[in-house]
Amino acid sequence: MDTSNLVQIIVSGLTMGALYTLVAKGLYITHLTTHRVNFGQGDFMMAAAFLAFATRGAHWPLWVAVPAVLLALALMGLVLERVAIRPLERQRGGAAVGAYGWILTTAGIALIVQNAFELAFGKSAQYSPPLFTERRDDVVQFLGARFFVEELLIIVVAIAVVAAFWLFMFKSRTGRAIRVVAFDPEAAMLLGIHTSAIKIGVFVLASLLAAVAGILLGPLVTINPHMGLVFTIKALIVAAIGGFSNPLGILVGGFAFGVAEALSNYVDSSFGDLYPLVLALVIIAIKPSGLFGERATDVR
Repeated sequence: MDTSNLVQIIVSGLTMGALYTLVAKGLYITHLTTHRVNFGQGDFMMAAAFLAFATRGAHWPLWVAVPAVLLALALMGLVLERVAIRPLERQRGGAAVGAYGWILTTAGIALIVQNAFELAFGKSAQYSPPLFTERRDDVVQFLGARFFVEELLIIVVAIAVVAAFWLFMFKSRTGRAIRVVAFDPEAAMLLGIHTSAIKIGVFVLASLLAAVAGILLGPLVTINPHMGLVFTIKALIVAAIGGFSNPLGILVGGFAFGVAEALSNYVDSSFGDLYPLVLALVIIAIKPSGLFGERATDVR
């Protein structure tokens, strides 16, 4: 493998790893706060990708299309919490009704979203218009490697979003409230924290992260209504590798998994997706808490 191929593989891997990280961050924030995750997180990302495709195809300016997609996904996150999560928290005899029912309800919402977009856009794959450039074939050359401008900008935007997420979680008052609710919801209520609003907020935030991933993904790969499940599984793997209790570890895990996936597909395109999954299983078997799971205190 020459230098140009290596650089191109690394950039492609970092690009996909950044997108996996954004989806995994949504899983992290909901699991941290409510001990539940949205098994349709990847389908929410798919929905954002198609909404971006539709708005850009209708020649909406970027400054209108992006907020519209973010608003739509925020509403989806609100509906998800109220319909698929909140009803399961009713208490009966001191135990939560349907303690694991959220797996079925979030997966059910995912299937509804998937089928709705299949009816609206069909089964065929689509490409979204470029976000940051005029043409899809605009490329940059570095050390003999050629890659799309979109790829570089996606990495930068994703890292910026992750940095903003970290600052929000650990430096803002709302972030501290989220961590208090994660530690002890009853104590949070005694402190005057509106726990129901916080729980709604984290699902809205998770949906916004899926929206950012979907908007960035559309111009990079073909999108189809059935792509969400794969991204949900890979995001779960990334979160497990990095450590579900460590947001920075998830970023490292996302980049590592993305680069490993790109290298694996370069070596053997027939089974390129298999080898990173096997490697992830080995890592989780050796370190069930993830590579960085023990370096940060779990606030729960």
